[in-house]
Amino acid sequence: MLLRTDEPNSLHHGARFWTAPGSWKAWGALDSALAGGDPNQAAWGMDRFQYLREHPAEARIFDAFMANFPDRRHQTLAVSYDFSGAKLIVDIGGGNAEALRQILERFPGPRGMVFDRDDVVAAIPPDARLDGRIEVRGGSFFDRVPEGADIYLLIRVLHNWSDDDCIRILRNCRSAMNPGARLLIVEQIIEPDPALGRPSGYLVDTHMMAMFGAARERTETEFSELLESARFALERAIETASPVWIIEAGSR
Repeated sequence: MLLRTDEPNSLHHGARFWTAPGSWKAWGALDSALAGGDPNQAAWGMDRFQYLREHPAEARIFDAFMANFPDRRHQTLAVSYDFSGAKLIVDIGGGNAEALRQILERFPGPRGMVFDRDDVVAAIPPDARLDGRIEVRGGSFFDRVPEGADIYLLIRVLHNWSDDDCIRILRNCRSAMNPGARLLIVEQIIEPDPALGRPSGYLVDTHMMAMFGAARERTETEFSELLESARFALERAIETASPVWIIEAGSR
């Protein structure tokens, strides 16, 4: 039953992702991280995102897993924050647009935009764009992000990157934002003491190391420090029914 696609919190997409060659072989090279290496690089001779570009079938498995993660992060986000006052919501690194679909189906006023790699947004079919309410735009958030949105989303993006890379992403968001715009970071917040935290959070932390080397989960204090470095202020952290939190930040 747990592997059926029509079951709530189905593990179908997770089982396909976790056992795919890209994940499996990187975990096999996990010991390279003990010397400061990148296990995915050690396993495949390339970084994780290059691997996904060169293995499009596995990349679509990854997109499906992110859209159907059993923590129900997208559905939880849509019911845990009031998006009604926004005109435009940009989901940076938004994958196949599942988060925006959940939000826009609940809130009829806003429009949405997915900003992600060219190969990712090209895979979003027209019938998944809510009759034109969702726009897609390709690009790199290391170069720039679209300007003029009311709300910017970073859903499980920052945990893929080192502190320096996160600050670069955040600064590009800050440059694109008008006064009054909000940044929502949707991530797990881990406890500094593993004895007090969710075991799954530390497992994901290890997975990030396997996939990206310097990537990791973070504490609330660490998120606050990243935001401060990019001229943001952490205003509140909203606990949800999912393991992810909504970290709301405004420019300062």
